[in-house]
Amino acid sequence: MDCKICDSRDHFKEIIKSEYDNKIAFRYSKKLKPGDVYCIIIGEHCYNTERYFNKVTMTCDCCGATIETYYGKAICFSDYEIRQKFYNIQEYAEKRFCCYKCKEVYEERVRRQIKPNEEQEFYIQKDMFTEDIAGYVYKITKRSTGEFYVGQTVYAPVFRWGQHLKTDRFPIKNIKDYIFEVIEIVPKSENILEREKYYIQKLYRESPQKSLNISCTKGI
Repeated sequence: MDCKICDSRDHFKEIIKSEYDNKIAFRYSKKLKPGDVYCIIIGEHCYNTERYFNKVTMTCDCCGATIETYYGKAICFSDYEIRQKFYNIQEYAEKRFCCYKCKEVYEERVRRQIKPNEEQEFYIQKDMFTEDIAGYVYKITKRSTGEFYVGQTVYAPVFRWGQHLKTDRFPIKNIKDYIFEVIEIVPKSENILEREKYYIQKLYRESPQKSLNISCTKGI
């Protein structure tokens, strides 16, 4: 890539027009048609011009293609993605890709294989532990009264538990009074709503006065 240094913007435009006639536009415009040629003028006001003119060569960590670019920032995982999707494992911050499709393919390929170190601090997401299952049926029991509630979730149970702790029925200030347990891991071959209903009705028949489920116990 050639870099033209001129005394003024007008001088630069005259040089470019002499090479491309008047068919070139000096801005990006929605009015331009596919195939039209346009030029963006970079000056000292554009921060660090080395960013635009230094050639960078790298290898795509997904498909192995060689990438040559004049733009200093390659396609990679952001700090947010490293924390949220890769358990804050910094080696994934060094991965580079030739396109966003390769980035998506690589992420899909490796995320299920990653196992965090027990001493690593990382942020968890509700779908981070999703496996080849329909979901979970869980039970919350109040130690002091023996009352219980049965529910289901398609995500990691800890997230549903966290939602319950924000309700008036299970305020977090009384967390020592609760027992949260998964009573069935539901495979994809089963209907999770039917499995939830089964446990609600089963436990209701055993202790009707203790059940906190109302909608599925009527008529039993």
